[in-house]
Amino acid sequence: MKPPFLLFDLDNTLYPPSAGVLQEMNRRIGKFCADYFGVDVSEADDMRRDKHMIYGTTLQWLRVCHGLLDPEPYIKAIHPVNISAFVQADPDLRTFISSIPADYVLFTNSPMEHARRTLKALNLDDLFPRIWDLRRMGYRGKPHRESYERILGDLGLRADEAILIDDNEANIAGFKSLGGRVLPVGNIPISQWTKQLSVLMEA
Repeated sequence: MKPPFLLFDLDNTLYPPSAGVLQEMNRRIGKFCADYFGVDVSEADDMRRDKHMIYGTTLQWLRVCHGLLDPEPYIKAIHPVNISAFVQADPDLRTFISSIPADYVLFTNSPMEHARRTLKALNLDDLFPRIWDLRRMGYRGKPHRESYERILGDLGLRADEAILIDDNEANIAGFKSLGGRVLPVGNIPISQWTKQLSVLMEA
């Protein structure tokens, strides 16, 4: 029996939430929105609060509701260049991924440059030659249905032939609704979810 194809998320999945990357990105999103609307950061944060629940991401909310035509300035503004100040390599994770008896790709809502910088800092860059990033998804990333359909179509897979490994509940729910298999990692230590994935792959 062919093993399932693995779709790995990046941020808060291949490194722990305690690294603080998403907190830094959230701070940068608040600053971008404040500058975009000409208000202070606290007001911008109030404006965007819970919008990701409706639109999937803050970027999509800005594009749909507030006329952001070019997403590139937003993308550049919110992703820290000095990613190595936040994350560090996990030798055990590298050993696990390099020994996986299945095909896998990186499936991230981040842009390619952030993905490559982060993978390099994690010493995983050579293990992920194939990356589906936000631009490849037409700027409509997870949890939008189109993003899942795009990657499955590109890979020639049915949803039930793949497992999504992701920390975000909405992303997990979106893929599961298509019949895909999922591994929600949330705040689960990497050492624990890698064991769970091994079991899931054998099921």
